[in-house]
Amino acid sequence: MRKAKIFQSTVFRLAVVYVLLFAASVAALGSLTYLATSIALSHRLDAQIETTMTKLKGAFRSGGLPRLTAAVDAREKSHHSGSLSYLVLGANGQRLAGHLAAIPVRVGWSKINYIEDENDDDTGQLRVLFAPFADGVRVAVASDLEQVEETQQAIFNGFLSAFGAVVGLGIVGGIALSVALLKRVETIRQTAEAIIAGDLSQRVPMRGNGDDFDRLSQTLNHMLDRISELMESLRQVSADIAHDLKTPLARLRQRLEAAQMFAQSSEANNATLEAAIAHVDEILATFGALLRIAQIEAGTRRAGFRDVDLSNVFATVVEAFAPSAEDAGKSLTTDIIPDIRIWGDRELLTQMIANLVENAIRHTPVGTRIAVFLRSEGDDIIGRIVDSGPGVPEEERQRLFQRLYRLERSRSTPGTGLGLSLVKAVADLHAIALDVRDARPGLEICMRFRNYE
Repeated sequence: MRKAKIFQSTVFRLAVVYVLLFAASVAALGSLTYLATSIALSHRLDAQIETTMTKLKGAFRSGGLPRLTAAVDAREKSHHSGSLSYLVLGANGQRLAGHLAAIPVRVGWSKINYIEDENDDDTGQLRVLFAPFADGVRVAVASDLEQVEETQQAIFNGFLSAFGAVVGLGIVGGIALSVALLKRVETIRQTAEAIIAGDLSQRVPMRGNGDDFDRLSQTLNHMLDRISELMESLRQVSADIAHDLKTPLARLRQRLEAAQMFAQSSEANNATLEAAIAHVDEILATFGALLRIAQIEAGTRRAGFRDVDLSNVFATVVEAFAPSAEDAGKSLTTDIIPDIRIWGDRELLTQMIANLVENAIRHTPVGTRIAVFLRSEGDDIIGRIVDSGPGVPEEERQRLFQRLYRLERSRSTPGTGLGLSLVKAVADLHAIALDVRDARPGLEICMRFRNYE
């Protein structure tokens, strides 16, 4: 995998952005901590100096100069390196006590630079409070700022190390994450390229850990399965159309050729033309049904979904086909629970039920009993159309809903072989589960409606 791909990847760029933001946060936090610590240490040091100065003033008031010098000597003897330094000056400026080498030039707070080591000219800085006492006595209390500076330097070094670690680990992590994700993306890309090249059997591999890429891969694989099914269906439909339309087109051509070659009476010519028109109507009906199924499967009708009285749809269809069933010598009965409602397209639902009822009437012998049921079962709505006819062999039941598929005994019956395909398309659009069962005797088609939008 090329380095350019890693550095140009969205993941790496996002990682860099997050690293920069986090590094900026660390820098801001370090600066605030450094400033707050410096201020706190300075205040603490000043407070210590002021407290000591107050105690020395108390000693001077209670015991005069001897008590003051004794207190200073005692403090210098009891404290070691890093403690406070003292200086007591008399009225004429002579040093009375203390080892503070530098003498402040003004009363109050000040900072004094001093040389730590004469050999390398290292300098330090003292924080000094110089205060006048009675009788011309002046006292200075000082503390070396080296401790404050060391603490500040330690804080600065700590946050500088943290800043470097954040940037370094962030970049390394961004590269590692980019490499890992790019491998997954590259796998998906290669699979897509193979499919584009024509190998529809390819599927995106999954690791089985349930992460986002696995879920995406699962969705893509389901989409590819569906595309494969549609492609196979398209090939099958193309073959079926070629097979089923070949006969009527051949007959139409023969009739037209015969009419052209042989002089016939006007009655014969009219008969030939009527037969030709009938064949054309049959072909147009087939293509019209195929187009309607394609439109339904595209889902364009879902925008027309409304609240539908399903009980009324069933009752209306049965009422419309009752005369046809009676004329064909068959009985049509109903058991419909009233006021059952679902969300859907009333026209398509009516077409679906009508096709099923018409199919039962058309493909069963005289004397067949056809019953239509509709009832609620828990959260589901169950519709059934049951006939007592010869039924359908078990091995052919799942093929009933294929386009242009017809049973051998039904090939002489008028029709396009697309009625049940339209039923399947409408059912899929409405998420209706279809089940074909043996009614012993006869055939039962069960529809399980789910009542949700």
